[in-house]
Amino acid sequence: MSDTIEMRQIFCDALIALAEKDERIVVLNSDSRQISGTKAFDDAYPDRTLNVGIAEANLVTVAAGMATCGKKPFVHAFGPFMTRRCFDQIFISLALARLNVVLVGLSPGIMAEINGATHQGYEDVALMRTIPGMTIVEPLDGIQLRKMIPVLLTLPGPVYLRYFRGVTKDVYPQNYEFCLGKADVLREGKDLSLIASGIMLEFVLKAANILASQGVDARVLNMHTIKPLDQEAVLRAAHETKAILTVENHTVIGGLGGAVAELVCEEYPVPVKRLGIMDRFGEVGNMAYLRKTMGIDTENIVDSALTLVRAKQ
Repeated sequence: MSDTIEMRQIFCDALIALAEKDERIVVLNSDSRQISGTKAFDDAYPDRTLNVGIAEANLVTVAAGMATCGKKPFVHAFGPFMTRRCFDQIFISLALARLNVVLVGLSPGIMAEINGATHQGYEDVALMRTIPGMTIVEPLDGIQLRKMIPVLLTLPGPVYLRYFRGVTKDVYPQNYEFCLGKADVLREGKDLSLIASGIMLEFVLKAANILASQGVDARVLNMHTIKPLDQEAVLRAAHETKAILTVENHTVIGGLGGAVAELVCEEYPVPVKRLGIMDRFGEVGNMAYLRKTMGIDTENIVDSALTLVRAKQ
């Protein structure tokens, strides 16, 4: 059972297993070996690891150089340092050159907790969405993360993988098969659709149970691939449930909610509410406190969903 193992250990174990069969796989860190949990990979393959120090822009440029030589780099840093600090290097050195480098944004958004505003990147998805050819994924649990990694190696351009490095509860069965760009329906429903990814799905599913007790039948979609967005699943939700609530550990500006709203507004307008972090900086606190403070807790999900359902009547 992976729900007793940290996500970063699952990630590292999966990389080691792949590296046994593929000598192209390399791991790069920015003094982030401990937070990324890749020490075991370093120990197993010391000649296939590189620590460039706290120099994330250089980290991406080095990874680009290695990719042009046929390597498959996995690059690690905290979410805001992986994206905001390295944006130009990612845009030019990776995306323009269509190089397959997996950029791992560790503990984005409120997941950085007590590290505070400097480490709580609320805008990482928004930044990465603007880059042509970029793929953005966020796994729900350790099973999905493990099944996702081999697929990311096959893509023609860069990938941004954001995930929680701690322990998550397993939702998927062991025989789950990951399909890039295809949302997973975790719960069927007819009254509205709740769309989320990553850690927010635990609280969305709790909210769906509360809504059911109040007579509201909510569909829950795991939009694990934020770019390219599963347009078919979103538009089906719009047609069939007539209301959509997006929930994200990210600013409401330019993230998953923005992607959904843009599509629905153009193709099949229905009431849409984006629930996420408003236009503000982060602060120190644990995740329970930050969820409440940022308005992305279960109670606010339920209240927002009920408001949406009433609005479509």
